[in-house]
Amino acid sequence: MDYALVATDFDGTLLPIGHDEILPRTREAIRRVRRQGVRFVIVSGRATTGLLNITRKFDIDTDGLYLIGFNGASAVQAWDGTTLFSHRLDLALARQVIARALAFDVVVMVPEGAEVFTNRPDSYAVAFETGANGTTSVELADPSIIGFAPCKVLLGGDHAELVRLEADLVSRFGEQTEILFSADFLLEVNARGVTKGEALAGLCEALGIPVERSIAFGDNHNDIPMLKAAGLGVAMANGVPEALAAADRVTLADTEDGVAVVLDELIPG
Repeated sequence: MDYALVATDFDGTLLPIGHDEILPRTREAIRRVRRQGVRFVIVSGRATTGLLNITRKFDIDTDGLYLIGFNGASAVQAWDGTTLFSHRLDLALARQVIARALAFDVVVMVPEGAEVFTNRPDSYAVAFETGANGTTSVELADPSIIGFAPCKVLLGGDHAELVRLEADLVSRFGEQTEILFSADFLLEVNARGVTKGEALAGLCEALGIPVERSIAFGDNHNDIPMLKAAGLGVAMANGVPEALAAADRVTLADTEDGVAVVLDELIPG
């Protein structure tokens, strides 16, 4: 197969968890395939603001780079910040989801631009979210009073409590939203139909690239739709069991240059 586009998750895929640098072999493999004209896309649950920040932090060349954030809700051209598409939650629906979440012992986070509106700014989940994206927290005792339609609602806390909340939200709003875990302590709510897979397919169509000519890499639950949508879905060995089962292929772990191993084989220099 002559692959024309590579899409990859960031945390746990390109960047090993706990590391502060992309591994040299992986970085060089990405540079090489990009020099060969293959389109490159970073697809993440992170806010697009955060993705733009990581291109600077990790010295990622933005020329011709596409960024898909919020689990597929928003896509931008990294080189000039132009938004290609944005699929937000309906405001009334978002307020209902948040109001229901506040009945549970969880942290509510609503990212927008460089800010995250939250009921618990001192929580670990908020520190993780703002630290990862280079954003700041804004305390809002009742986040359901937000005045904007968000790209996503992010819920943090104990896994068992989030599982209880997930079941409750699915029963109430499951037909109107996409609800999934991006980490054991993070539950995410997007508009119905918003997934990394739909975003990948939409971007391929916009670029005139058959989705069959794409490779996607991922490790977590929110990557599964993208692994299924791509021409070749590759899960990292450090991924969750569900991602490994959904992928066409499993590569080495993020700490073992799993992305580079596949790129070196399928798109050699």
